Amino acid sequence: MSKLKKLLIGALALCMTVSATACGGGNNPKGGTNDFVLQIYTGGYGAEMWNYVSREFEKDHPEYNVIPHLSNTVNDQMQDEWRDGNPPDFVYLDGDLERESWLEEDMLYDFTDWLKTATVAGEENVKITDRVMMDYAFKYTKSNGKTITYGMPLVLGSYGMWYDETLFTQKGWSIPTNYNELSTWIDNNATASTAALIYPGEHSGYLVQGMILPALAEVGDEFYDRVENAKDAEVYTSNEFKAVMNRFAAIVKKSNAVASCLSLDHIESQQQWLNHTAAFIPNGLWLRKEMADLNAIPAGFNMRYSPSALNVNQQIIIASSQTCAVAKDGKNRAAALEFVRYLYRTDVAQKFAECSESPSATNVELDGTKVSDVLKYAQAVMSNPAYKHVLHVGSWGGVDSVFNQGVNSIVGGTKTVDQVCSELAAQARKQLSGN
Repeated sequence: MSKLKKLLIGALALCMTVSATACGGGNNPKGGTNDFVLQIYTGGYGAEMWNYVSREFEKDHPEYNVIPHLSNTVNDQMQDEWRDGNPPDFVYLDGDLERESWLEEDMLYDFTDWLKTATVAGEENVKITDRVMMDYAFKYTKSNGKTITYGMPLVLGSYGMWYDETLFTQKGWSIPTNYNELSTWIDNNATASTAALIYPGEHSGYLVQGMILPALAEVGDEFYDRVENAKDAEVYTSNEFKAVMNRFAAIVKKSNAVASCLSLDHIESQQQWLNHTAAFIPNGLWLRKEMADLNAIPAGFNMRYSPSALNVNQQIIIASSQTCAVAKDGKNRAAALEFVRYLYRTDVAQKFAECSESPSATNVELDGTKVSDVLKYAQAVMSNPAYKHVLHVGSWGGVDSVFNQGVNSIVGGTKTVDQVCSELAAQARKQLSGN
């Protein structure tokens, strides 16, 4: 896409925002004159929760002219604003983002000092660090060795292997919990009409995070840290890494293991799974919300999820968080930081859990809220002490995309495990050398 086209798209998006009355902002008919610009990706969790908190924030802060950009293409639409030094004040870190380049170019605000005294809006006796699960805050170590906290957690997430409990009950199928059980399950139950697995080939990171990362985490904490943060190029050609990848390759090479999916996006693969083209789909906790918003879930379909069955001895939950950030050079940092305080109010956190249908990163009571049965089930899985929990807060740069492409190559039979592992190591060396 040409820069001119991107600029035109960005300008059009600015004119079509929910709250703005004219392109570029200006006076708010409610009285505010201080433009406060939000960049919100709505894929997965939708716009309802952001519309709610924006309305509530405006009620309490009429001095601000809130300009929310809400869409599932907002990150593409606004990339030139970031590059041209005119970023939004607040950004929800979700969707396809150039997070690494933002950090390398020092575009995000460091919350570290602010968090020492910051309190929840309307609950001035409650520090944000006491209300929020800070283990999920994104931290990044820059080349100069300074560690910054750049992302504040909002919604907890995890990938897993989703299935239809109704179908499994009807068929008398058990849920495989390890590699041997998964292999046997495929041999006994996978057919041409209902394969074992489907995933979005266009977004194969779902497969990496839902199946492969938990198996790599099983090797050990230090090993997993080296993998997830690309700290050591040789880890990708190690025997331990290759063992997991060969285990994965053995599964996908089985007859009827994987439905045709390399050209599918996330919605297409999810729809086929809902139609029982496959028994399992590696996906995130937003799955039910995303498909419910499209009215795509068949009657009687009972969504459940479990940890990856690619592991051998121990089931592992790779937990993460959808986070938000503040632009370092935004025009209205004061409003952005006040908005962050607002996000951790009890009513706002409860609303986020209801709308996202995912566990909240905020320690608030959810009894009496309208959370779904699927959310309650997901919470039970994530809190199950039988599973080891590993936080996914890695920053592995281009190794991520090489990994995602590599698993597609293995599934498609165009590359071997050794070839993919060598490519991962080469990308890691390139990054570590600064080239």
